[in-house]
Amino acid sequence: MDDTRFETGNYYKGFTVTKSLEIPELQCRLIELVHEASGAIVMHIANNDPENLFCLSFRTLPESSNGVAHVLEHTVLCGSQKYPVRDPFFAMNRRSLNTFMNALTGADFTCYPAASQVEQDFYNLLDVYLDSVFHPLLHELSFAQEGCRLEFANPLDQTSPLEFKGVVFNEMKGSLSSPTTRLIETLNATLYPNSPYGHNSGGDPSQIPNLTYEELLFFHKNYYHPSRCLFFFYGNLPLKKHLEYISYKVLKNVKKLPPLPPIPKLPRFFKPVYKEDFYPLSPDEIAEDKAIIAYSWLTCHILDQISLLALSVLDIALMDNDASPLKLELLRSGLVKQAQSLMDSEVAEIPYGIVVKGCKAKDANAIENVIFNTLKRIAKEGLSQKLIDSALHQLELYRSEITGDSTPFGLSLFSRAALLRQHGGEAEDGLRIHSLFEELRTKFVESPHFLSDLIIRHFLTNNHYVRLILKPSAELASQELEKETQRLRAISKSLTETQIDTIIERAKALEALQEEEDEVKHSLLPKISLDDVPKSARSLSLTQIRSGLLEVFHHNVFTNKIVYADLVFPVADIREEDLWLVRLFSALLPQVGCGLRPYQETLEYLQENTGGIGAFIGLNHQAQDGNQFQPSFHLRGRAMYHKAEKFFSLLFDMATSANFTDRARLKELVLKHNTNLQSSFVQNALKYAMNLSASSVSIAGKIHQAWYGLEYLMQIKKLASNFDTLSDWLIENLERVKDLVLCTKKPHFVLACEQTELAKYLEDGFQGLSDLPGRAFTPWKGAYSLAPLADQGRIISSQVAFTCKVCSSISYSHPAAAAISLAAFLFDNVTLHKRVREQGGAYGAGTVANIMAGTFSFYSYRDPNITTTLQAFNEALHTIQTHDFDESDLEEAKREMIQNLDSPIAPGSRAEVAYSWYREGKTHEMRQAFRDAILQASCTDIVRAVEQHLATAFKEANCVSFAPKELLEKENAKLIAASLPPLHIEKIGFHNA
Repeated sequence: MDDTRFETGNYYKGFTVTKSLEIPELQCRLIELVHEASGAIVMHIANNDPENLFCLSFRTLPESSNGVAHVLEHTVLCGSQKYPVRDPFFAMNRRSLNTFMNALTGADFTCYPAASQVEQDFYNLLDVYLDSVFHPLLHELSFAQEGCRLEFANPLDQTSPLEFKGVVFNEMKGSLSSPTTRLIETLNATLYPNSPYGHNSGGDPSQIPNLTYEELLFFHKNYYHPSRCLFFFYGNLPLKKHLEYISYKVLKNVKKLPPLPPIPKLPRFFKPVYKEDFYPLSPDEIAEDKAIIAYSWLTCHILDQISLLALSVLDIALMDNDASPLKLELLRSGLVKQAQSLMDSEVAEIPYGIVVKGCKAKDANAIENVIFNTLKRIAKEGLSQKLIDSALHQLELYRSEITGDSTPFGLSLFSRAALLRQHGGEAEDGLRIHSLFEELRTKFVESPHFLSDLIIRHFLTNNHYVRLILKPSAELASQELEKETQRLRAISKSLTETQIDTIIERAKALEALQEEEDEVKHSLLPKISLDDVPKSARSLSLTQIRSGLLEVFHHNVFTNKIVYADLVFPVADIREEDLWLVRLFSALLPQVGCGLRPYQETLEYLQENTGGIGAFIGLNHQAQDGNQFQPSFHLRGRAMYHKAEKFFSLLFDMATSANFTDRARLKELVLKHNTNLQSSFVQNALKYAMNLSASSVSIAGKIHQAWYGLEYLMQIKKLASNFDTLSDWLIENLERVKDLVLCTKKPHFVLACEQTELAKYLEDGFQGLSDLPGRAFTPWKGAYSLAPLADQGRIISSQVAFTCKVCSSISYSHPAAAAISLAAFLFDNVTLHKRVREQGGAYGAGTVANIMAGTFSFYSYRDPNITTTLQAFNEALHTIQTHDFDESDLEEAKREMIQNLDSPIAPGSRAEVAYSWYREGKTHEMRQAFRDAILQASCTDIVRAVEQHLATAFKEANCVSFAPKELLEKENAKLIAASLPPLHIEKIGFHNA
């Protein structure tokens, strides 16, 4: 923690401390300062976390949907005055040991976060980011590459078709292929007229081409100024050094600008707004029951924190699970198959919405009546104290949890505290937990009708209300593509010879820039030496204890009074035709009744006493041989310490007495599950493509296709379409699957909590879990067969492609496993980033060496190309095979690999990670040997590994691309012209289900 010089009112080297207070619930100290000369705000959350994070945050308010904030976010990271490198962001990712590095565009802010556990690395990253945001080159060619530009299909051939190209342009095309994303953007445009929130800050593909270079420069000048930056720091590094660093680097001699005014409150509607629009549907999908309808209100201001917190309580109480009163009424109505709420608590004025899916547009009025009648009844009768307490419990647990697996914990605190501060609020309101909730409980006691009044004020009598109906359209994607084509044709016809020459010259200049290999410039960037890399593999303690029939695995760790538990059973042998049923069983189990409780009571009990329980299946590939695995079934959840007994009893009930005989509930769940899979299909297109490609490579790939791929999607579609005739069969088979995955012998119980808590749990036998009944079973064999797969393109409702090739490779324990893993980073860094993203305009591309499963994947996503991407895959392989890379490239790959190995693990996940090593046979000695092999690998090792263990398999691998029909047909012509085999084009197969 920082010293006493940072008490409120103190002055330190140009900074005045405006706030200094302890947040005991998070074991941290919040300090706020103002730099007197510039007006810059600094926020520091000090604690003992070695993962230090900084975040440079700016308010950025778009005035249209041309994507200026988003394009600027990309472009500032394309070189700066001190670091005139074409791609310092991606270059630094390879020259550091960062645990997180990104840039984010929100609805009203843009921020630049990075984190590291190494002090020198932290300041290296900070130096590059500071120069990038305050002194960017903003080269016009970088703007053209990252945003949107006119270019001929063949860049030097003016007779070829004119196209829009650019990374953000294609990223947003992919983003708006998702029905949910399109719903949110259309809803915001309607709910927030004449407001920054009414514009798509990421950019609408139809408007991004309108953005000019001059607008970009002006936007940067207006918003990216030190006076208007919030400098956020988190972790155990001293604040003193942070302040001295930013003072020297950016704050000296800065002239203070006036702060940006707050976003004006939106004039409220005189009457509700009713709107209809469309979203793209895959060509072979049936449009029936595919409408998506949103009912949304504009509620309180973010500075009204008590009302906002109360709305959050209300949201959980009304819509958190299928037993919540409003959600229950919607599902019981038979008018919808899925219902969820939407609430954005980070914007100035808070929107709240109910979104229903799996419904008919003509039922919009009837659904609306269900919503308003239910809200009227609840406002009149009030919510039960039990339901309110359950909602408060959920919020307290959420705020208490120390997260940090996918993103740093410090970044979550930035979202909770710094964004509120940028709106003029008190940062501690986003950090405090128990004290804040005590205030709310007191409010409820003092005003018993507080929540009812909230419902009346914000929902029942609020005219600032929008009902949006999105109807499915199988023609929309083609219509939008045709509209873009017509626009380009019109532009093409109007081009003068001078303009044509300019387009071609810019294409030449951009290609030259992208091909530039300037080691002198790259050497300007700071880096961490491999000598500074920790040499020892990470170790996580895992104590093994017998408790009755239960084998307990415990990791002793501070978790802020939350216990994390995982009940694990070995999976019996399963017939190939039953694989999909195991996945369905895992999806249904946490949502049905158990322990003699009907499902509503079970869900209420879960909400009241836990942070949720989920069911999962894992293969547990063996480190010695990726083709060998030991499947397991998991019941995993978390609860506050004082709720642990009820949490464990719930696990016992789920494992022993789950009830699948409630036919009405089962139908409701299957229809909801099917609707969710269908509506998120395009959003997950790359996952489906990769699972399909892998299904012919290995037995594990085949199983994943049955669990998470198109095969599963089609089985659920068939079941949902014929539920009434298949319900008896389903109930019988779910009971059979239950015997294959639950209460098989020798269960394991994995716990993350403090040692003192474990002692208490052992005394009472974990509420019966120590004596779980077991049954005999046939151990897993998995004797399945593989079928060949042709190169193929599947037609989806998107304007961009998701392409992959998955091939067989080697396992973790193989001597060349480290070299193959490093090759994945070399493929990305040396070839794919340049060819597919920078030159091809795709949002992303890369490779994954899954050495635990023994596979290797090449992929691209939100990609306007297929042919050039496949050629880039080939080029990447050839470049490494021919040793067309050097020691510096390999050194960068090693740093990235170590980043992955050493990424922080949240306290609640550490037992799970340690147990997975145990389950996979990945001993500490093996992990140390793997780490040693990474650090010792030579360029020759990489070349040899690729030649021996990847080159042949790559040639034999199939290509799968999910893309629009027009793009597939166009790319097939290119493939043939390039003497490459075309893709077999077919529909996804929704009708065949």
